[in-house]
Amino acid sequence: MLALLRIAARVVEALVAIPVRAFRLFLSTILFNPRLGRLRFLVAPVILYVVFALALVYLYAPIRGITGQVWMGDALRYANERSLGTAIYDANDRFVGIFDPVLDSEEDFNYLGRPIRLPDYIAYPDHKSLHVNKAPEHYWQCLMLHEDRHLGGPVNPFGIDLYGVLKIPFSTMQRTIQAGRPRMGAGGSSLSMQLARIFFKTPPSSNESAIAKMKRKLKEWWLAPVIYWELTKGGDRQPLKLWAANHFPHAQRTGGQPLYGVEQTSLILFGKSAETLSAAQQYVLAAAVNQPIILLEGGERLNARRAGSWRRIVTERARYCADKLIANPERHARAVGELQALAQTPPDPKTPIAISQAMAPLAPGTARRASASPIRRSNTLIPSAKYGVRDEMKNRFGYAWRSEVRGVHLTLDVAQNLEFRRRVHQALARTQARFRGQIDPRYSLNVAKARAPGDGQSFRVPDIVIAAADPDGRIIRFYESNYTTAYFGSGTARDSRTGRYDPSRESRFIASLAKMAAAVAIANQATDKPATGYLDTAAPRSGLEACKRGRKRRSRRAEVAFACSLNTPLEWRLGQIKPHELRRIAEGFKLTLPDPSTPLAKALVVGHVAASPRTVHRMAGMVLNALSRPETALPQPSLVRRFDDSETKPAPETQMIPKDSAAPNRLIEDSGKPFLEGILAAPICYRHGTLRRVSDWCAAKRPDLRLHFAKTGTRGTGARDPSAYDTVDLWVAGGIQFTNGPAYSYVILIGTGSPGEPWARDLFAGAASEQVLRVLLEDLAAHANPKPRSVKAVPAQPSDVAQSSADLKPQ
Repeated sequence: MLALLRIAARVVEALVAIPVRAFRLFLSTILFNPRLGRLRFLVAPVILYVVFALALVYLYAPIRGITGQVWMGDALRYANERSLGTAIYDANDRFVGIFDPVLDSEEDFNYLGRPIRLPDYIAYPDHKSLHVNKAPEHYWQCLMLHEDRHLGGPVNPFGIDLYGVLKIPFSTMQRTIQAGRPRMGAGGSSLSMQLARIFFKTPPSSNESAIAKMKRKLKEWWLAPVIYWELTKGGDRQPLKLWAANHFPHAQRTGGQPLYGVEQTSLILFGKSAETLSAAQQYVLAAAVNQPIILLEGGERLNARRAGSWRRIVTERARYCADKLIANPERHARAVGELQALAQTPPDPKTPIAISQAMAPLAPGTARRASASPIRRSNTLIPSAKYGVRDEMKNRFGYAWRSEVRGVHLTLDVAQNLEFRRRVHQALARTQARFRGQIDPRYSLNVAKARAPGDGQSFRVPDIVIAAADPDGRIIRFYESNYTTAYFGSGTARDSRTGRYDPSRESRFIASLAKMAAAVAIANQATDKPATGYLDTAAPRSGLEACKRGRKRRSRRAEVAFACSLNTPLEWRLGQIKPHELRRIAEGFKLTLPDPSTPLAKALVVGHVAASPRTVHRMAGMVLNALSRPETALPQPSLVRRFDDSETKPAPETQMIPKDSAAPNRLIEDSGKPFLEGILAAPICYRHGTLRRVSDWCAAKRPDLRLHFAKTGTRGTGARDPSAYDTVDLWVAGGIQFTNGPAYSYVILIGTGSPGEPWARDLFAGAASEQVLRVLLEDLAAHANPKPRSVKAVPAQPSDVAQSSADLKPQ
């Protein structure tokens, strides 16, 4: 034991003595050596700096890299994860953009432009990129050639390049001579040091002082060994290659955040994914690291700089990689030829033609910025749908959806849906003009005017929800006015702990739309016909064929009761059906039932059952499928066709069908379908129906329709006086099938959802929904009968782009 202690003491003594003796040697042989004369004042600093560089690269770096993992490993993994963006593709697998990071949880991701203090860590403002699972090999080889050719070798074994450190004094002298004043030089930063800049916000600046530059360099030396050791454990460079492919900026002036990572840059720059890039295109992206491509045009001087920068990237830096890395003459000639073609003109953002056409009516600056910025593009193309997509991801995965989802494939054709949105706004403006006198002055249906900046007026917009889906529940048209995901349920029904929707907490009553469930209950009895008489104790003295009400006991036809949405006769009829059967149907439609003390027959008739618009939409879809293809299981309508999981592998579409899918034939009997179709078509087809204003869309009047049914619902607070009725929610839900086969269910909601916040007076669903319902039906007709049309590319328009974090927030 004593022997071991002696050995240890001698080792410690030697470790202390060696640097002391070296320092003495340096003092006696160089610094105080009279034979060197004044030369010693030049030689001494050089030797000291060389010793410092050697110690930094070969002594400090490995020790720091190993020990730094203890407290920085988790922070680095978190830094990588928080930059992960979620790609969005439409129904045709066209790239829509990146899911807006401002919708991410503040606790997990920082896109606020300011540091956020978390437990034991400070999250700095982030970039977003689309991560790849395999780094393009040509990109990696070119990147090493330009930025870190000594990686892993004797000159740079641990993340700090010796030549780069030694270069600093010489570049300092060179810059000082050129500037005529003291200027701090630059050293070749390794890939690890450049990653430290990106994640810990130490970018170089042209106007930074020498002290600031030295502080930045010291911080990079402090972090680089840790990053290198974390990303090359066991000699495996794949993590480092992935970080290099995912995190370096390649293009700027995009109308928003610079384009980081090879995947999103290639989608915008070349219009294709990184895995399909040619060698020449990969060289261009690698050459753009530290010399980002200027993407959008601007003024004359900027355009000249843009063109010069692009030629330098392609003809010098990318060509250098081709010359050095491609040995095969034929492949080399092919790559050089492609680079020469690329160098002719700077690239414009690649946008699918249909999407360009859909964005063309926007202001030129808006459309141009949206084409170049993946975040702005998604905000422009799916301004409200992105909130719904987030809600679906939270319902499926909880708040941790970011760790599960790399890409979202929508059910929407975003170009068609954007045009539909524009037409909806026009219809809402016409509705506002028509019913201005009945709409509360604090509210407006004219969405564009209500949000127009600087007009000196302030309006609130009620929740306006429009959705249509095919028989498989895929939503093909979607509109929301307030970005509150009202379609997916009330805010009070979302569990704050899990982020998931709880239907039992839903508070939005569906008014007379519940009569659709009542119609199913009556139809299942297989005893009634449209002409069957129902007792009405609130009937008028005469005119029983119309929708008038009174105090007489009369028999009124079932067709009239449903067409006019009469409560008393339908409550009388439901009273003859066993309560458990009513409950079975209501629960089958996932309706939230009232307190058990309330008779279910009455609750269904007057609409004292609650449901989200999505649940109402599925109810209409189940009725549609029952009348068209009853064997088809129908899930809740969805905006998502499929997810790409965290390994970027597409999930089978069959996995997208939730467990609560139900076949309509289990809820709706075949024997009652003729009655069900007749009475639910009555609101449209009957001359006094609540939807008589769109009676031209009655299937009996149109050769292109096989089926069309719908039901309205108006929820109010009751009359303030005998002649006024405060309006809270207006509903329309139905289904339509065309003679050539396509069928669609739909739902429309206009309202606030709260009896304490009526937005209109004496306004009812049939009248107020006419304009938007017509727009929806016309759009569905065009979708069912698509006509080929000639398409042409929309010419690019230069615009001056202001790059600020505020631009990225949804407008």
